[in-house]
Amino acid sequence: MQALLLTTIAALAVAVCGLVLLLLRLRSRLADARQRLRSAPAPRLPSTGQRPPSEILQSIFDNLPGGVTLFDAELAMVACNRQLIELLDFPPSLFEGGRLPSFETLVRFNIGRGEYGPGDPEAQVAGLLERARSGQPHCFERTRPDGTVLEIRGAPLPDGGFISIYTDITRRRSTEQALERRSAYLQAVLDQMPHGVSVFDENLRLRHWNATFIEVLDLPLEAVYEYVPFEDLIRIPAERGEYGPGDIQQHVERRRELAARFEAHRVERRRPNGRTHLIEGQPLSLDGRVAGFITTYTDITDRIEVETELRTRNEIFRTLIDNIPGGVTLFDGRFRLVACNEAYRQLLDFPPELFDNGPTLERFFRYNAQRGEYGECQIEDKVRELMDRARQRQPHVFERTRPNGTVLEIRGLPLPDGGFVTIYTDVTEHKRAIEAVEELAHRDALTGLANRYTLEARLDQAIAEARRNGTKLALMFIDMDNFKSINDSLGHDIGDQYLKEIASRLDDCVRDSDIVARLGGDEFVLALTELSSPALAAPLAANVLETLSEPTSLGGHTIVPSASVGISVFPDDGKDRGDLMKHSDVAMYSAKKAGRNAYRFYDPAMTEAAEERLRFEGTMRQALAHEEYILHFQPKVEAASLRTVGVEALLRWQRPDGWLVPPMRFIPLAEETGLIEPIGTWVLRKACETLQAWRRAGVLEISMAINLSARQLRSSAFVDQVADTLRDTGLPPQLLELEVTESVAMEDAEMSVRRLRALKALGVRLSIDDFGTGYSSLAYLKLLPIDQLKLDRTFVKDIESDPNDAAICAATIGLAHSMGLAVVAEGVETQAQADYLGRLQCDTMQGYLFSRPLPEHQALAFVHGTEGRLRPRS
Repeated sequence: MQALLLTTIAALAVAVCGLVLLLLRLRSRLADARQRLRSAPAPRLPSTGQRPPSEILQSIFDNLPGGVTLFDAELAMVACNRQLIELLDFPPSLFEGGRLPSFETLVRFNIGRGEYGPGDPEAQVAGLLERARSGQPHCFERTRPDGTVLEIRGAPLPDGGFISIYTDITRRRSTEQALERRSAYLQAVLDQMPHGVSVFDENLRLRHWNATFIEVLDLPLEAVYEYVPFEDLIRIPAERGEYGPGDIQQHVERRRELAARFEAHRVERRRPNGRTHLIEGQPLSLDGRVAGFITTYTDITDRIEVETELRTRNEIFRTLIDNIPGGVTLFDGRFRLVACNEAYRQLLDFPPELFDNGPTLERFFRYNAQRGEYGECQIEDKVRELMDRARQRQPHVFERTRPNGTVLEIRGLPLPDGGFVTIYTDVTEHKRAIEAVEELAHRDALTGLANRYTLEARLDQAIAEARRNGTKLALMFIDMDNFKSINDSLGHDIGDQYLKEIASRLDDCVRDSDIVARLGGDEFVLALTELSSPALAAPLAANVLETLSEPTSLGGHTIVPSASVGISVFPDDGKDRGDLMKHSDVAMYSAKKAGRNAYRFYDPAMTEAAEERLRFEGTMRQALAHEEYILHFQPKVEAASLRTVGVEALLRWQRPDGWLVPPMRFIPLAEETGLIEPIGTWVLRKACETLQAWRRAGVLEISMAINLSARQLRSSAFVDQVADTLRDTGLPPQLLELEVTESVAMEDAEMSVRRLRALKALGVRLSIDDFGTGYSSLAYLKLLPIDQLKLDRTFVKDIESDPNDAAICAATIGLAHSMGLAVVAEGVETQAQADYLGRLQCDTMQGYLFSRPLPEHQALAFVHGTEGRLRPRS
């Protein structure tokens, strides 16, 4: 390479030298010609317009791509071109008078301006003169103080001089340095990669690689260098037998043939040392053509071992969970299903598609809620509740009964990584076995009722609960009359059947919260819990006697049962189980003495009161049949305009003699006995019919408000009753207002929300009555689909004098308005109260100030006759 370079330089120098010598000869001849012409007369020659040859040669010399100097054997400059002067920034003074500076002159000039750097000037001159006189070809680079990089190439001439050519390579050198930096950067990147990397060009010669490439393939260092052919590298592992037996050259040619296709490839290869490499290749393209390919070599031995271990563990895990006698799920920290067994799918009866596309815990919760696994609920609310509980990641154990009756025990265990394992066990049979054992221990073997042991335990619990809640509890001691005669005359089998029938009838007479037990023989006990009044035991006792007295046919014999019932009441007749049992037994013997088939209280006064209550209840039922119930209507006025905007329907009982039974005398009893439901149905229909009749008479813009009882709100059929009534009467739903007291709405807030939403869907208006007297939760209140609050009269009564009442009224009105609700104030009896409520921006008022509750015809005359407007009574 060096020899070729020097030969080229020499040839170029000779050519330039010849050109320069030719130029000098032409100059000499031209000078002689000019001298002769000066002494001879000038002939007239035609002008050709062409430049002399010397000027043409000088122009070529000056436009050579670089600076050129020519020195003779004495180091005197023979010639130089304009490019040299510009490249070396020589001043014109060096060339004054047509003189050309000598080599030494130029050297000293350059030393003077620091072209050769620091040092002794004379030593520098001597060194450069010695090199010039050596007559040796040379090529070197010099960086000028201004940063310009010159390449200087010199060659001797035949006559003993030498020629030098100066080329500005600043840009080329900068480009080369940039390329070197990029190459170094690329190599540094390659060396930092954890994989072996090789890059071959389109001629399958190695251009780039890293140390890992050599290490992974176990190549000799001397075998890896730039431009080494692909086949030379492939031959090394082929000779080591890494491609298997066979002809080595065939292995090499086969792999070179595959590489020459420049196709993407991915292959795993196990080396003789036991390591496994993943080899991945991708073709490289440049300007739309294949420029080679890049290959990565990854040692995946450890990864394969880990994957194998994981597969083994997964198989063990899968074997374990598939053989666990129950469903198993594993969710990760983001509640995504990681694993489950087939038993889980079967126990929960999940369809296969539920497990598609990455199932989550929320998806299972929602599916269960939609198919009723959690009972009646708002689906999204239930899902949110369950997800909130899951996010707590607490260990848990509980049981859940599915709609098909299967009982599942669910155990959850959080994991350190945020996930959790849940195990589902079908404990249905286990529960049945336990229940069977408990049945034997706690149930009467003949009748299936609670035995004495269970009665005592449950009775103690019921007494404690009644003491906590401040409620009553009635204990009925029942002794079947003449049972001994039945048993003796008809046999024990008939006697046993008789006792079973009695037990079944008693069980039908009570609520789920009550207790029915057989003490032994013909003695039974009923414990009636959660009574608000002792008198409530009387109708229940009467019902028991009536139910038991129905004839029964056993073994071809008709038997008419009868019983004697003794009643004791907690806490009036005893503070504990022993006293209540003893006193109810005493009362039972009192009933037997009274002629059997009767009940008696331990307190005689209670017996008398109970009988009176039964008579009154019977009268109430007759009143419904004889249409003795009527409605009165109290107007409601708009506070701002005093315009009548509605009426409230109020139930009244008018006896045949014209006497009005006070509402507080019969309405609470109707609630207790359940009679309020048929009465409420009558009130609803009567009120709607009345308002529709008023509308036909021209009263169009008022509403009808009706009070709902707790039993009506709890009734699942009530919504349909309202819908049927609106349809039958033709009353627009928006004119019907249903009022429910705050305390009733909050008895079962979730049920109330569901029921009221169903009523709201019919289009009726809803109101909370007696607001402020209960203990409602604002969290539930905002869920109720109500339209207005009704401010209780107890706060209105002293609104002028009691700051607390005034503050409550103001707060209630402000709260209602902030929630978009209207406010009705009831019990407004004075103008001062009305004015105060007006200042608080109360919407509607109702009370004796405007009108008492009126019979139907008077109410119609009031509303219609005043055209909906009135003045408050003074």
